[in-house]
Amino acid sequence: MTSPTPAQFRAVHGDMGRWQAVDFEIYEHLVENQYVVGPKLPPEPADRPAARRDPRPPTGFRPTG
Repeated sequence: MTSPTPAQFRAVHGDMGRWQAVDFEIYEHLVENQYVVGPKLPPEPADRPAARRDPRPPTGFRPTG
């Protein structure tokens, strides 16, 4: 069974002015669980910085000196 979302909980339990302490405790945990930080995913290609390009293209030989 999945937990309700905070919005679903509010819809079922009505006006927050009539809640008991236990209702606030449950609601608080539901809100916290919405923002649980998971493992860091690799950045999307658009999020990566542009690759730096050498202004001097390769010439096929090593410069001397």
